[in-house]
Amino acid sequence: MEPIYPVQVRTFLQNNFDNQASAIQHIGTGWWSHAYAFTVDQQSFILRVSAIEEDFQKDAFALKHFSSPTLPIPKVIQIGRFDDSHYFAITERCEGKIIAAMDEADIYPIIPELFDIAGEIHSINVSPFGGWGLTDVHGNGRFESWHQYLLSLYDQKFTFDLHDLAQRTFFELDVYETYLEEMMRLLPYCPSEKYLVHGDYGFDNVVSDGARITGVLDWADDLLGDFIYDIAYLDFWSVEDIPYGALWQNYAASRGEKIPQFEERMRCYMLYLGLRTLPAAAIKGNRKFYEWTTKRLQSIKRPSRR
Repeated sequence: MEPIYPVQVRTFLQNNFDNQASAIQHIGTGWWSHAYAFTVDQQSFILRVSAIEEDFQKDAFALKHFSSPTLPIPKVIQIGRFDDSHYFAITERCEGKIIAAMDEADIYPIIPELFDIAGEIHSINVSPFGGWGLTDVHGNGRFESWHQYLLSLYDQKFTFDLHDLAQRTFFELDVYETYLEEMMRLLPYCPSEKYLVHGDYGFDNVVSDGARITGVLDWADDLLGDFIYDIAYLDFWSVEDIPYGALWQNYAASRGEKIPQFEERMRCYMLYLGLRTLPAAAIKGNRKFYEWTTKRLQSIKRPSRR
């Protein structure tokens, strides 16, 4: 995303939110947004700026419909236009830091609560919502079935043709098709049971103060589908090599839960995640990320999935 300078942020906040906004600090930039921390009268807030308003609207929907004492979602205070090409959202800041910024030794003690909160998400009643897969701003899925969503490899933020991508970038169509074939082989093991799925759980989107989890952020990718997807997401992206899948299996067993076709479902969703990422990395010109994802896909067949 193109840079937005702190002076622009300060001027915007003081003109549109509170003229006492101060201590403005850039705290992160992703593919789709910038994030800034600031304070007003010693209260801490977060400003996010993005070209995609829907992402912020889904946060507001999650706050209204899913938040509870055991599922902390930061309060969305204001959503609107930042400039001609960007939108903004202001939320209350959660105490602590994102899991991605924590040392591995500090992550392990909060993993049980991480799984507890995932369970809270997955236990939410989704009967009012229609459809499957990626949800819209009203909580309804955009596909007729879970399998249809997975096979579409739908990415709401990129439009591309795979053959064209292979011709003009380092994207390897033969590699992609090999892993797609394996994903399709595993797809029949994935049940058509509808749960709320965060879709981007952990890492940059869960905040902890070291003792407790204080916030679950960014609901832009939430889904209606198989809850194991969230566990597969944790396992796939665990660059610290924390074996989230195995840890969650032990956690579930300790609660008397036996998950049918767990390994097949995990591998199917991990392949899906890698297949979604390869074109995106090529479009962004990020060869290092592309190569990391390719290696991660290779490792999924191993017994440890690592």
